[in-house]
Amino acid sequence: MRALLPVLALVLAAPWAPGAARAEDAPPRLRLAAPPVPQALALLRAPHGQVLRRAGLRAEFTPWRSPEQLRALVASGEVDAAIATLPTAAVLAARGLPCTVLAAYSAPLWIVSATDDGADAAPGAAPDALAAFRALEGEEILLPFGPGNAPGLALGVLAQAAGVRLRMSHAGSALEALNLLRLGRGGHALLPEPFATRATARARHGAALSRRLDLRALWTQVFPGRGPMPTAALVAVGPAAADPVTRAALRGAFAEGLAWAGAEPGAALALADAAYPELGALLRAAGPGRPAAPCTPDTPLSGPGGEAAARFMIERIFDLCPDCLGGRLPGEGFWDMGHAGS
Repeated sequence: MRALLPVLALVLAAPWAPGAARAEDAPPRLRLAAPPVPQALALLRAPHGQVLRRAGLRAEFTPWRSPEQLRALVASGEVDAAIATLPTAAVLAARGLPCTVLAAYSAPLWIVSATDDGADAAPGAAPDALAAFRALEGEEILLPFGPGNAPGLALGVLAQAAGVRLRMSHAGSALEALNLLRLGRGGHALLPEPFATRATARARHGAALSRRLDLRALWTQVFPGRGPMPTAALVAVGPAAADPVTRAALRGAFAEGLAWAGAEPGAALALADAAYPELGALLRAAGPGRPAAPCTPDTPLSGPGGEAAARFMIERIFDLCPDCLGGRLPGEGFWDMGHAGS
């Protein structure tokens, strides 16, 4: 596990002004944490946005790079809210650590193939997604995540429901999986954005690659009427998880940050460069005009509909791998995704 990076002092100028409704032990300065994923832009923006300012809250940001590191931060009380996969959040709750899901999101996950048929699939809209998935019967899929990670579990859930048998192999990272494809040492890989866009850019060496299947499109065909495919979430942990005022402010700041990242790509890239230089470089590979747009949803999944979608995902993962959620389904205190439209 790589050493924890220095805390990035992205702090609001607004003073701490606790309201009467706030819990006495609520932190005067919220400590936000996220891995190097595009959705981290929302939390990087939060200390400078209006939602936390109006709530009289300040915030600072700490990057994390592995689930083990996040669990250590939570266990030691060094973080108040974080972006985490749904399985990681469920494991925190199963271990008795206060953890509440505030909002989820559907991140792009592509099966990228080393058989270039001349065109990429359209993001999020593949009418033949199920047929394309069934055509992968018996194929090996490289997973650039450790066992039990959310993207691989989502693929496993879909394979089980669709009756498709896949051979899943783990690579050390998304970059390693990408290089294996380009060297002809793998036929398919499950890649998140912005790695999928980078993979299908014109290659200087090795095989040409194409985006074969967007798991989000496949999810809506395999599970019609169940909403988008959520894999990760904004969670409140520790004392913040027990404070409804803080939870609401965090949810609002996350939505505000996602909308800002889509509307202000240049400023979003500057924040990415400061926190995660490699993330900024990858986002630039997604396109010169709106580099964060293919990677970052405009709005999070929240309210009753978002909660239903997230619960459905958790239940399907539990059916597939109970140990991946800590051995039990999360209790009711695990969920606070707000009201309709929140």
